[in-house]
Amino acid sequence: MKYQAMIAVAAAGLLATPAMAQDVSGLRVEGRLAWEQVGTSATLPNPDEDEDVEGDEFLAASDESSDPSFGIELGYDAQIGSSLVLGGYVGADLSDTEMCGELIEDDLACTSLERTFTAGARAGLAIGETSLIYVKGGYSNGKFEARYDADVTDNDDDEPGAIEEFSGSEDGYHVGGGVELGLTESLYAKLEYVYTDYGSRSYRLEDMAAGDPGLDASSDRHQVVAGIGLRF
Repeated sequence: MKYQAMIAVAAAGLLATPAMAQDVSGLRVEGRLAWEQVGTSATLPNPDEDEDVEGDEFLAASDESSDPSFGIELGYDAQIGSSLVLGGYVGADLSDTEMCGELIEDDLACTSLERTFTAGARAGLAIGETSLIYVKGGYSNGKFEARYDADVTDNDDDEPGAIEEFSGSEDGYHVGGGVELGLTESLYAKLEYVYTDYGSRSYRLEDMAAGDPGLDASSDRHQVVAGIGLRF
């Protein structure tokens, strides 16, 4: 009876003790699908020094476009204590988003975002056994294609003008936050929002004089991301 009483007391103690949150430390890999809105603004020196253009005599255009994108993210998290989680990550995603704006009469400046590389850190709080709420931020590098389309060069036959194309990458930053929901001990689903600022870049037009600035463009992106991943 003595041992039975001891076992009963121990069992009661275990039942009365709240379950500890599972440690979410370790390597993770995830696939990501996003709906993104990319905005671009472009400026071009006024070639005719039009007196109707005020200020620094720039002609400007802006546009935004919404499209899906997809990518992957690889990261490592370390849980400190019962709830604090710190981690780092790298990622890549592909986009097919193009924005166009009219600069001079029917001339168009178009910019498309093709891919983005990211690296950053995140901090969060573990919730329950396998879930997490977090904020994130870090470095972004986006590859852009740009096109300047001079619509008409000969008014008599209405032939399209020359198209100048440019490509390059631009450094920027991103910030965001989200929630990961544990589906099993190793499988999770997530939903997050990320804002990216790609900064500004300049493209040189071939027919500009030596001292003239080029076509300047700046871009940013808003993303709502759904993902599914595995912890190891």
